[in-house]
Amino acid sequence: MIPKNINQEHIFKAIEESKKIGIPVRRSSKKFFLKYNGKCFPPKYIISLANKYANGKELDPKEFSGGLETNNFLKNLGFHIVKDRSIIPINETLKTNSRKNFSKSHHNERCPECKETVKKLLEKIYGKVEQNYNLEAGTLPDDFKNTPYYEELKKIYETLQNYRGHKNFVKSKTLPNCDFFVSNQRFIVEFDETQHFTEPRGVALKSYPEKLELGFDRKKWIELCKEINSKDNEPLYRDEQRAWYDTLRDFLPTIKDLKPTVRLFSKDYVWCSFDPNKSSDVKRFEKILKGDSRSWKIKVINDTNPLIARVIIADEWEGKFDEAKRLLENICEKWPKNRKVKFLITCGGFIQFDWPESISWKDIGDNKNPNKNSLDILVKKAENLAKNFFSGGLDKKLRKFTDYITLGIDSYKEKISTTQNYIREPHIELVFLVDLKNKKFYWTGKSYPTPAQQNGLVRVADLETHFFDSDIGKVMILGCHDLTIFNPRSKNAKSKWRKKINKDFRDLAIKKNPKIVLHHPHTTVKRKTWYNAWNGLRKTLPTVELYSSSGRYYESHRSNRDCLDDVLKSMKKENTSTIDFILKKKEYN
Repeated sequence: MIPKNINQEHIFKAIEESKKIGIPVRRSSKKFFLKYNGKCFPPKYIISLANKYANGKELDPKEFSGGLETNNFLKNLGFHIVKDRSIIPINETLKTNSRKNFSKSHHNERCPECKETVKKLLEKIYGKVEQNYNLEAGTLPDDFKNTPYYEELKKIYETLQNYRGHKNFVKSKTLPNCDFFVSNQRFIVEFDETQHFTEPRGVALKSYPEKLELGFDRKKWIELCKEINSKDNEPLYRDEQRAWYDTLRDFLPTIKDLKPTVRLFSKDYVWCSFDPNKSSDVKRFEKILKGDSRSWKIKVINDTNPLIARVIIADEWEGKFDEAKRLLENICEKWPKNRKVKFLITCGGFIQFDWPESISWKDIGDNKNPNKNSLDILVKKAENLAKNFFSGGLDKKLRKFTDYITLGIDSYKEKISTTQNYIREPHIELVFLVDLKNKKFYWTGKSYPTPAQQNGLVRVADLETHFFDSDIGKVMILGCHDLTIFNPRSKNAKSKWRKKINKDFRDLAIKKNPKIVLHHPHTTVKRKTWYNAWNGLRKTLPTVELYSSSGRYYESHRSNRDCLDDVLKSMKKENTSTIDFILKKKEYN
């Protein structure tokens, strides 16, 4: 069913997005088209995109029907639907360039010109590119015995062996050549056709360690494995063999000191429709290649004598481990000279991890007072992620600029935590405070869920975890909605357990008497969002000297955001000096 809150403005935004980034081949239309300003677009895909602006995520095409449902919905919003097979929609899959005209009906993923075009585009951006490059690597786990990921590779290999009982699927002593190798930048590019998206490949991808850096979206690849579910039984073990060789190409960068392996899906675009001699096409390809993860611009707002630095993400954010790490690396490069702070704080959900398959709702028990063993497993998984986050020297870089850093770490969920988003799926929202000088990790998590998420959040019931002794005084660390405990209205909560948490938290805060409060909302786009809560906190805890929030200045469903400067001021106490790093994705023409 199409969500009723999608309006005309959301459709316009979806149209503009499709014009900028193109339309995947598998989402183009065969029969009906949305006609706007003389150009045509696939109606069902436009509604999927529009849902991102209305409700925070792209709508799964399985959740609603094309044809009558989609067309009537758009007609009721005032849009024109046409039925004309001769019309070619404007998108990347059916684009015209100087070489020839393309039509989906006359194109398939085996097109030899697609790979040739990808090579030329890579050469335009990076220089020398070697095709069918020999990586000079073995193919058995024992060939990687003295490498950091030997145990993980061995486990994946054994998992594939046991998946259907094909034990001897490795038939070559050396790994088959990769599609492309960009020699100047030292990274692999793989062009994945549908035969790569199989159940065994999905099984392998799910077994990857969270800390493994990849140049593609692992979750998307897993979903494509489910959706496409390709099968190649000639020979019978072919799917396991292909999944294993792909796995090795993903792990090799950590072994051979390469940049993360990049993967392109053959059906995402008609790749041969890109013109390597056209700068806009080259830029568009570069954006796809980098997956937006390296295309951020950073604006620095630097107060006098700051004690706190804030990471403010003014765009969409998915909490990817490698992207978050790169952002902090880039922030270190942009850090103002001769400035050092006590705390660097990030937003809620700055990093996300997959919910462990070993933990069920039964294991959690009462999510408001969860089973300790299950909570410990979730916290340990997040802690390992936090520790791996600082590998490769990031902790040393950050120590030059700050003594402590907070990381918002959530388990993955479909919707972001806002008051209007109903979240039933099991999830946890944690905040880690890292003492960079002493290499110690402390954790807490959301104790006061929003009403819309209270049936899904694994709550941190131990309120003591919110308080930490720093070298400049007691610190209180809050998850996003925890701050509303100090909103005077929260005293009027209807449920007994909310009233109890409210009273217990306030009483404990008064007893602990914190000097500093660090708050970790997921998003804030209105200056009055936390206004009453901060006022209430000042009255309850008059000895608090400094307080500040970090967060995302972005909500896709809101078009009436307040000025960023006003929002930033509302998220800290008047006398709190900060360095603000404002991150926004770069625009591509």
